[in-house]
Amino acid sequence: MSWIPELPLLRRELTELANRRRTYIVRVVGAVILLFFVFLAYNESMGARQRFMNNVGAMGPMRYMGVGGDVFSQIIPLLFYTIQILMPALCCACVTAEKENNTLGTLMLTRLGPGTIILEKFGSRLIPMLTLLLLTFPVLAHVHTLGGVDTDLLIGTLWLLFCECLLFASVAIACSTWFTTTVVAFIWSYVLIGILAALTLSLGYTTFVPSAIWRSAFMDSQWGIARSQMAVLNAAGVGSVTAQSNILMIISKSLPALFVTGVFLLFARLTLVRRAFVSQASALLRVLRVVDVFFTALNERTTGGIELIRDSNPLPGDDPVAWRERNKKSLGKARYLFRVLVVMEIPTLFICMMAATVSARNQFDGLYMLQGLIWTLAVLVTVVKASTLFSSERGKQTIEPLLATPMSGVELLSQKVVGMRRLLIVLSVPVLTVNLTHFMLQIDFRNISVITLHRPAVYLLLSTCAAFVLLYLVTWTSAGIGLKIHSPTKAVLASVAVIVTWIATPLVFVRFFQLDSPELEVVSSFSPSIAVAATEQYLTEPYMLIRYNRDGLTESIPGLTWACGTIVFYAGFMLILRQVVRRICPLLLSRRESPASLTPVSVAIQTQVPVLEGMP
Repeated sequence: MSWIPELPLLRRELTELANRRRTYIVRVVGAVILLFFVFLAYNESMGARQRFMNNVGAMGPMRYMGVGGDVFSQIIPLLFYTIQILMPALCCACVTAEKENNTLGTLMLTRLGPGTIILEKFGSRLIPMLTLLLLTFPVLAHVHTLGGVDTDLLIGTLWLLFCECLLFASVAIACSTWFTTTVVAFIWSYVLIGILAALTLSLGYTTFVPSAIWRSAFMDSQWGIARSQMAVLNAAGVGSVTAQSNILMIISKSLPALFVTGVFLLFARLTLVRRAFVSQASALLRVLRVVDVFFTALNERTTGGIELIRDSNPLPGDDPVAWRERNKKSLGKARYLFRVLVVMEIPTLFICMMAATVSARNQFDGLYMLQGLIWTLAVLVTVVKASTLFSSERGKQTIEPLLATPMSGVELLSQKVVGMRRLLIVLSVPVLTVNLTHFMLQIDFRNISVITLHRPAVYLLLSTCAAFVLLYLVTWTSAGIGLKIHSPTKAVLASVAVIVTWIATPLVFVRFFQLDSPELEVVSSFSPSIAVAATEQYLTEPYMLIRYNRDGLTESIPGLTWACGTIVFYAGFMLILRQVVRRICPLLLSRRESPASLTPVSVAIQTQVPVLEGMP
């Protein structure tokens, strides 16, 4: 039928996804994880309702009346979080993959216009996400039958979930059309989404993000009880609740979010042709050059051109690869890293001062949120840099000259990591700034003594050790994955997936099985984030105390033991991982090393797998 569009690009994209085995693996794994969290939220809500009704003396089947509202308020945020995490990763490569494969020019020679290309690419990435969400609809239907969930609430929530998919997909596609590489588009997609979320939270405009609309429309509380649960109490005569927002009101509230979606899609359509054949020179390097010109002009106007540290161009010496990383890469030069440090440190210092000013003593919720944000940013930058140490060389076709140098694979890897040392120091400074703020706020300057200083001083030492241990752990983990996976984009995504899974799995296990001390500390210690959490708990232990000895004094040894134990554990694990990556490096680089430069393990590997020697 002629009135049905053919959509050839959408058909091609979906066919390619259907022919890839990893599509089904990712879909099954994602569905299992999502349904597991839904099951976890269901069990928690049912258990909480049962304990509450037992305490008030309610018996019989009526005590579960309206429990669907409790379960619904736990499940829907998980679905929004899933969209926010996965949608940018699914869409950020839709156009940059064509650029990297040099097929975008061929695609533009067809009868498809730029708008059609964008819309069909948009639909090809939207359908997999919608099919993943479709798996939760039977659960939502079951929750609806339990009561406590109005029909308008259910339909309005489904509409807002769909709008959330549209918004986040449009942001990622706009980044994919503007930038030339998938890695840069991946990073900037999450940066723009973070900026959009920060503006929504700070300015209070909830109509630009559908998840914020859902919270304001359906989770506004009265006496601390969600609106979806107030309907049950209203039926029981406990209180009154306002009428649920109808569908037309929800659609009207979502119009600004749909407008933002249209703006990003229009931006993608306008920049598709203009940015189709842009050189793949580092966008970050161009930004740093602009910043460098600004600071140079500012220095000329204020100090007359005085330079405390002059630029130098030393010879490579005995470490040519490390020299190349430090002097020829945008995130290696000292002056560029200093600019990055200034950009990161000034907002961190400002927020630390504001949090310390508006917070009561020993109540540092704002600083903890800032600490989590800085750690997330530091880990993301480290992952991107470390996982592309060798995969970017393969993408730029410079790996062959690098492997032709008279250096072993272990030396190449070691010098690559050494070249990241400056970057790791710069990333650790904002993290340690927050820790230093905690340290200063815990000191009573009117009564300074060894007794009052020992705990903050030990905390500062542990925090410094934890920062560098975890950053190097992320570095070696991502470098090993980058050696195995040749595509920079796949290496970054695989590294992020491995680290997120590593961090989240022990915490989910503890929450699911409701473990108590000491099993809770032992199991959760397998998550690297606990190395940071344990040091913070050790610092605040006197003020959030749950255990006392016979004399009424604080039991500081268990907290100190836990913090030290996690840091030592991950330091040892980092050293072991470092040795493993170094030993398998020649094999992953497909090089035959001389016996003097090889360890016994790598020699055994190469003798057992000779077929890999001729692989490109």
